[in-house]
Parts: sequence; structure tokens; C-alpha cells
Amino acid sequence: MAFNSGSDTPNFSPDGRLLQIEYAIEAVRLGSTIIGVKNDSCAVLVLEKRRENNLIDEYGVQKLIRFQPKIGCGISGLTSDARFLIEKARIFLENHVFNFYKTPSVEGCAKKIRELISSAFSGQKEEFGVSRPPGAAFLLCGLDSKGIHLFQIDPTGDSTSQEIAALGGGFKESIFVIREGYRKNMSTEETKKLAIKALRVIMEKNVDERNFELGVIDSQKKEFSIEDS
Repeated sequence: MAFNSGSDTPNFSPDGRLLQIEYAIEAVRLGSTIIGVKNDSCAVLVLEKRRENNLIDEYGVQKLIRFQPKIGCGISGLTSDARFLIEKARIFLENHVFNFYKTPSVEGCAKKIRELISSAFSGQKEEFGVSRPPGAAFLLCGLDSKGIHLFQIDPTGDSTSQEIAALGGGFKESIFVIREGYRKNMSTEETKKLAIKALRVIMEKNVDERNFELGVIDSQKKEFSIEDS
């Protein structure tokens, strides 16, 4: 089970800070960089691929996920923590489609992930194994009846709608680069190039098809697709 490590007793620093939350946030800061950009025509997620061991199964460490035809998600932080939340969110989406014959809104999906994070930290040990915030954060994008959306969901359980978002080690630098070139009326191709440019700036090696993944949904194709090497 994913949440089967760490102390389930809240630990506070001498100045009153909750250490479990700080550990979770630090796990995300040390994770792979993922950048999200949303404008009037599309939403793009670009993710740094870290594969230090050729024997690792790529599916087992997948961090860019297609939830539903119109909803995708990127993960930074501890994949083991995130995987359990992702499976719970998938069940929620499947049940919603079965019961209501339609996919929930992107905001509804973000709300469910936020609720799952809160539940993991509220003492529901019978389901999650331990009471602590997961060391993972999410960028969720998709298309629904209200348009294109991008949400950032943090280990604290906070969920915010964004036009520009980033997680992982290079999040500050990537947001700075995106802001310099961002326009609401950019085409899908322009948005993809801007996101890749930001990733290129923060990575020590050149960005090519072997070390990044790209997820895109736009208002024309209306389907989240992953462009992988």
C-alpha cells in the first residue's frame, strides 16, 4: 500500500511548524520538474523524464497520466504516494461516468484529489495505512463544458486554478520563463514551444525527445494526448 511509511503522529517544530507537511513539500521540490501552461485554445503539460536506471519499468514510474479522454495529469514527488491517489481518482471518474453517463468536470476531479489528500492526513488509516500528507503534487488539465482548465494540487490539499504552474526542482525558474513569453491567444504549437523552452532553461542537459514528455489538450481535438519518445 502506498501510504505505508513514515510516522502517523503529528510532529511539530519548536516554532510550531508541522514537520510532516514540510517533508511532503520538500519531496515535491526534489521531484521531476513539470510545467503547465493554459490559454484560450489549449493546456499543455511538459515533464522532465528522469531515468537513471535502464532496468526500471517505465510504466511503473509513469508521471504523465491520461485519466479520461479529456482529462490528463502530471505528477511530481514520490510516485508511490501519487499512484495510490491516482487509482482512487480513476475509480471516482469511472463511477461518475457509470452513474451519471458523463465525465465529471475538471474542477470536480481536482476536488476529488484534494479530498483524497486531506483524507490521507486526517486519520483514515484503515484506507491509507498512515496519517500523513503524501509527498506528491499534481498538475491537472482538461476540457469540459466550461472550457479548458489547469489546476495545481499541493501536498497540503490546496487546489488552485492556474494559467501558469510548475512543480519540482526548477519551478521558480520555469514560471519566470513562461511569464516572459506567455500570451492568452497563443496557438497550441506556440504554447508547446514555450513550455519546452522553459524546461530547456532549467535542465542541465539539452531537451530532446528522450528526456521529456508532453501532454496536450486543445479546443479543436478535444482529447488529452501524450506525446512520448
